[in-house]
Amino acid sequence: MAGRYIEDDDGCFIDCNDLGVEFVHAKVDGQIDQLLHRDPDMDLLEYLSQFPNNLVGNPLVVIQVNTFECGGIAIGLRSTHRISDVYTMAIFVNSWATACRGNVDVTVCPSFELSSLFPMKVSAVANWPPPRIIGSKEFTVSRFRFSGDAVSKLRALARDDAKDSMGNNFQPSRVEVVSALISKALVKIDRCGQGEERPIAVYMTFNLRDKVKLKIPANSCGNFFSMISGRSDQPAASKRNPEFNEMVNIIHNMISDAKTKYASTVNKKEFCST
Repeated sequence: MAGRYIEDDDGCFIDCNDLGVEFVHAKVDGQIDQLLHRDPDMDLLEYLSQFPNNLVGNPLVVIQVNTFECGGIAIGLRSTHRISDVYTMAIFVNSWATACRGNVDVTVCPSFELSSLFPMKVSAVANWPPPRIIGSKEFTVSRFRFSGDAVSKLRALARDDAKDSMGNNFQPSRVEVVSALISKALVKIDRCGQGEERPIAVYMTFNLRDKVKLKIPANSCGNFFSMISGRSDQPAASKRNPEFNEMVNIIHNMISDAKTKYASTVNKKEFCST
């Protein structure tokens, strides 16, 4: 993270020259309550975690410490996807927080073996589609809070609905039930807007650590994920909106199929590092 990304005639790589990350300290005119207990202010969130352009040395990580008038602190962190996925940054943030609490001995030390285990394939980068241009469309951002009790009720509802079709051992995860509830709402919005039923497709990123039958450290840093999908091509004609358990089944089966697929993969050549 403290190095620099290099591209030359021989390819691309990270030069571990220890030039450091970009560190910014900013003062915020306002209270941290604006961030924690109100609808998200996108302008404020953008200012709390910016990745300035044309920085000298082209750092791969930018950390911004924001101090509010009340004394509250919000730490913004951005990194380039060239060196890490979300799981990598979660390891970094959790280890940083653990060290700040004085528990240095139990911090997770990162492993950077992915690039040697799975050498990069040129096609993996060259075939990525360019970013979509959204244009001048306006978007609304919302934050949804799910308490532990609410998630437990969703899981219980999913288990009860699935008793006849999937047996009594069905245990949907928190991710599955929350994703299903949000997906159900989005499908309902789409069908109300379009006036017709359309096939349902769900896409998710899938962390491959601990999912493949290969000796890969769980604390591996880099990009090691896959895009998985599930769909329902034939919605029931008698139902205008999908049932909650239908969405749970789509997402649960999608994740289960991915686990089965990658658990049987033993050939390293089927993967690549980026």
